[in-house]
Amino acid sequence: MATTLQQLLDGLSERTTEPQPSATIEDITGALAHLGRALTGLAHDGLTPGNSTRQRAAAELAAACTTAGRLWPHTGGPLTDLAGTAADLVGRDRDIMGRSHRWAVTVELAEVADHCARLGRRLLPQAAAPELATVRESAVAVERIAQTEPPTAIGAVILDRLVPMPGDPMAAAQLTVLDASGALAAAIDRSQESNEFTLRDFRAAVAAAEITSRSAATVAAAATGNDAGPLLVTGLAWQLAGRASTVFDDGRRTRSTDPHGVVPWALTFVGYLRAQVAFDTDIAALRDRDDLAAVAGRMQQVTSQLPVLADQLTAAVDRWSRTGQLYANARDLPPMDNMPEDRVAAVIGGRHVQARGADLDRLRQVVGRAAALSTALADALHRATAAGPPAQRHMAHLYAQATQKPGAPERLLDHAQAVHRDITTIRSPHPVVREVPPSR
Repeated sequence: MATTLQQLLDGLSERTTEPQPSATIEDITGALAHLGRALTGLAHDGLTPGNSTRQRAAAELAAACTTAGRLWPHTGGPLTDLAGTAADLVGRDRDIMGRSHRWAVTVELAEVADHCARLGRRLLPQAAAPELATVRESAVAVERIAQTEPPTAIGAVILDRLVPMPGDPMAAAQLTVLDASGALAAAIDRSQESNEFTLRDFRAAVAAAEITSRSAATVAAAATGNDAGPLLVTGLAWQLAGRASTVFDDGRRTRSTDPHGVVPWALTFVGYLRAQVAFDTDIAALRDRDDLAAVAGRMQQVTSQLPVLADQLTAAVDRWSRTGQLYANARDLPPMDNMPEDRVAAVIGGRHVQARGADLDRLRQVVGRAAALSTALADALHRATAAGPPAQRHMAHLYAQATQKPGAPERLLDHAQAVHRDITTIRSPHPVVREVPPSR
């Protein structure tokens, strides 16, 4: 079952703060050992550029948790298992974390470590295991810094990032749409890390985002009673991103698809979206469903991953612009100031050229518009299901911030108008005989 780091830490906090806890001291110290492992990695990667109070407090808490984790032999237990899984997720995401993400995770880990140490003190005589008191003091120091230097909303969304559980999700007895969504994001990360992310992968992810946003718009309209028209623009924005990508070619021949790659997971995700959430575009039919609230809740969680997906695709475009891995007919690329002679000759001859830098500005721009509109769509779903606490509260806070900033409605309207204008003017390249780009 796909989960988030925040859900794991919340589960750990709930177990350690129960009125009548059943945990053993070995289970508590086992959990602290895993928390120390996670904190050590975050402190090693750095929370600030220099040796700041924040950096020192995190390192001291990591050392305190590690020391307390050695007090008793590890026998396992629910606390140890939850903390171990959380530490594994922190380790998996270290490569994509920035300093703001690390600080947000550190603050959450400090709170959980405090709960664990407090429970441990309840189970032991007053003078026993002073190492647990040190953990509490170190955790309080981190929490005190967080009061004056709170994590940013952008940094905290790493806690809500949907991550598939270890193992092969395809082999799960009951795969859910959230499992598939998390697996798709993980597949994109893997392919980008190995420099194997292709245009075919990009277009598959864009198509999945388009289908998701169209379904989300109809569900939001059914749940709120509002017109779906403005929300459907997000789907058009993703459609535009797909069209804009057809200008380019990466020179890769079609080959057998990795069963755990981006394309299979995009197809799997869309299949489960249709089967488990809602793919009914009839708003009236949706409003008549007895389980509309549950459908909207599931759609809320899925839609929350659209801005995450947009960030991944933007990162791919940025990499392509630096590496020159894409090719395009020179006539299809944006005009250049002071165009070099070789580019002029390529335009006249209708030849393919290597696309770099500003050549991908158009693609980056349309993905950026889709990202902004996806944020607004996610916010609409969160507000439509506001009867209960948001499933991904950090993302919900970020969406609220992004859509309530001064000038945000005007910017979103500009994006929507640009999408409506461009979707009727942009065309895929006409099928003409062209020079085949070099194989990569």
